[in-house]
Amino acid sequence: MKVIKKILEIIKDRKYKYISFFWTIISIQFVIGNNLEKRGESITDFTDLLISILKVIILSIIFIALHYSITKLLNIIKLKQREEKIVKVEHRWLIYFSIIIICWIPTLLAFYPCIISYDGGYQIRDFIFSQELRHHPILVTVLYTSFYNLGLNFLESPTLGMFLFSIFQMCFMATIFSYSVKFIEEETDKKWVRNIAIIFYAIFPYNQLFSMMTTKDVLFAGFAIIFIINFYKMLKYKYKFHEYIYMILMAVLMLLSRNNVVLTMKVSLVLMILIFIKDKYKLLKTVSVFLIVIIIYQLINGLLYSSVKEKNNESFLRTSVFSQACGKLVKEKEQEITKEEKEKIDFYFYNYEKLGRVYKANIADPTVKMTNNSNINENKQEFFYFMLKLFKKYPITFIDSYLNTTRGYWYIQDESFSKIWNNQKPDIMGALELYCFAVGKGKLAVKSDSKIPALQKFYQNMFCKNEYRKIPILYIAFQPAFYFYILIAYLLYEIYKKDKMKIAVGTFLFVFFASCYLANCSIVRYMYPIIVCMPILLGLVIEKESVKYE
Repeated sequence: MKVIKKILEIIKDRKYKYISFFWTIISIQFVIGNNLEKRGESITDFTDLLISILKVIILSIIFIALHYSITKLLNIIKLKQREEKIVKVEHRWLIYFSIIIICWIPTLLAFYPCIISYDGGYQIRDFIFSQELRHHPILVTVLYTSFYNLGLNFLESPTLGMFLFSIFQMCFMATIFSYSVKFIEEETDKKWVRNIAIIFYAIFPYNQLFSMMTTKDVLFAGFAIIFIINFYKMLKYKYKFHEYIYMILMAVLMLLSRNNVVLTMKVSLVLMILIFIKDKYKLLKTVSVFLIVIIIYQLINGLLYSSVKEKNNESFLRTSVFSQACGKLVKEKEQEITKEEKEKIDFYFYNYEKLGRVYKANIADPTVKMTNNSNINENKQEFFYFMLKLFKKYPITFIDSYLNTTRGYWYIQDESFSKIWNNQKPDIMGALELYCFAVGKGKLAVKSDSKIPALQKFYQNMFCKNEYRKIPILYIAFQPAFYFYILIAYLLYEIYKKDKMKIAVGTFLFVFFASCYLANCSIVRYMYPIIVCMPILLGLVIEKESVKYE
């Protein structure tokens, strides 16, 4: 009877409810993700649905029991430990900066002059040779091309120019990471939390590699850290005028470094109103800052596009969800599709048969290229009505196509996110692109000249051939979904604690994470801004004051 009574007390515990909710979500994604990866369908029939529900229940019970037991054990250990006070030293961040840079130098030499991958190579090539921006942010494109031109025109070597870019971006990110460590140290007064942050920023391979990589996500991640820290400090402390100016400037640069983040800011603004609706002072500060940032960004971004005679296209209409759904539909259920439906798919996606052939479950790029945007824009209402009609007729196909494309964000064992390729290296599929994009030929070329070939090969094997997956347990640290788990756990914990300031920080990051679901695939670089904020979330969870335990 005592055991049953104790179990009932635990179930009624408010903390237990949040723990249960979190692990139920994890169990659901685990079962659905496993079903999708193994057979391509989430649910096949009613019996399979019942079996899946049973699996979710069993997994939830196991996870919840382990979590609760470990939490109790840690509480006992913490009660026996004495609090250690950290002596604050002015300018200690310079020590952290030096540690990070020293740890990054071997990787810089291994990938000398830099890693021109993802969109960076296209941005340099298109802007230098044809003055085209395409969908890339002007701020980042100008940064890349400035260093390239510096090397080409003044150093007689674009390779040296891009090496200087690597040094610049490394120093920029190391400064921000050291600033983050200093913030964590001041907020927690705990050496072990600070040390974890230093080790993460200095040693974790993603941080070493992205710091010298040409992708807009790196600069955005840096500005996002500054914004997150200052946003929290603004809510917690009394801010001075110059501190508001600095915060707004960093936030505007954050938006300018990635075009679609203004949507994150706008959606977050609405949620911030709901969070602080009963706290007029924090509500006024938050709404004022967010609105000012959005307005300034819109003005500056418009002027930048006008200066290069490009259209400022901030349309957030994404057709990838529909192109993927129709591609999967054509590929797997061609016999069930009517002649009228085939004709309409032809009308909106150029070629019905080819759409099915090019469909790939993990990336929408091939099907998106089949989209007839002019026909869709001229018949938007009819297009959405047709998609709704198809969804009602083939709901599982539509849902599974979306879940498969986004699976890397929420399924911890997913492999699809690490099978992304580049047109210049179609035979290489991995979690990262660790090679030098061919910008030009002859004297216009940026030549890869590794000074530590063995280290370069090691990283290429790890992340271009996905050897990291052979590392027991620790491989999950390289899975994007791992950081989604941490983010949602952080949010649930702060909601449980009813700390609105920390909820606000997590909400902004969660809205950005949600925006990644509008992308054409799951990929590490999209999640990188979330990854680098993990030590900050840990610092916010660990309170400076002594914690009371039951």
